[in-house]
Amino acid sequence: MARYDLPDEAWTIIKPLLPPEPATPRAGRPWAEHRKIINGMFWVLCSGAPWRDLPERYGAWKTVYNRFNRWSKSGVINIIFNRLLSLLDANGFIDWSATALDGSNIRALKCAAGTPKKHPDIDGDNGPGRSRGGFGTKIHLATDGSGLPLNIVLSPGQAHESQFAQRLLDGIGVQRQNGSMKRRGHAVLADKAYSGRALRNELKNNGIKAVIPRKSNEKMASDGRAQLDRDAYCNRNVVERCFGRLKEYRRIATRYDKTARNYLAIVKLGCIRLFYQRLRN
Repeated sequence: MARYDLPDEAWTIIKPLLPPEPATPRAGRPWAEHRKIINGMFWVLCSGAPWRDLPERYGAWKTVYNRFNRWSKSGVINIIFNRLLSLLDANGFIDWSATALDGSNIRALKCAAGTPKKHPDIDGDNGPGRSRGGFGTKIHLATDGSGLPLNIVLSPGQAHESQFAQRLLDGIGVQRQNGSMKRRGHAVLADKAYSGRALRNELKNNGIKAVIPRKSNEKMASDGRAQLDRDAYCNRNVVERCFGRLKEYRRIATRYDKTARNYLAIVKLGCIRLFYQRLRN
């Protein structure tokens, strides 16, 4: 087994979530098995190498890329992401005591430029943009209280984190065994970039505790507002540690993908590796 390949225990978890393989050989080239193909995807994810540099043991690079692109477009990778979240929740691995939010800038190379402006492949213009850090994109991440990723949103690099807080929270949804959807933790942990009246009011209306420090130009808590729970705020770094683990995968640490849809699929492949590592443990 090569360095980045799925171990047998992880393959046992992921195999039932993949599309069924053809029962009989088809005309044309021999069918490439899903396990070999997904191992090729993980090799690209971890190494950061171009698809064309894929080792021959994974088959033709074009076959691996085409299946990745097809799974990205059809939502297969998103289905695996959501099913593994449900499995983690069923086994008690998701900590719903808090939801932590943060954003991180990702440098984008020139090969990631040129996405269409009029007809982007996902909602909004989520191609790279220019910020003080240069040409790049921004990953907005929501994690549970232990640092497991729950939702990811992409934006141009110059976008402010607070603009995507509500979208991050609204996109959380873990289906439980009884058919219900779990969407909220008991508190939201975020830095002062997320401090704003609209978000605080929304959290208050939903009975969620806001553990967010106020900006220096905001009124302090002397008017009767709740003080910052500093003990709870100390746990906000779980989202930063999650970013650290995801950026160990070189294809996430630097954006090479032209379309936001494929880059988001790459990020979710990294999350999938974190999920099955937690399940194995």
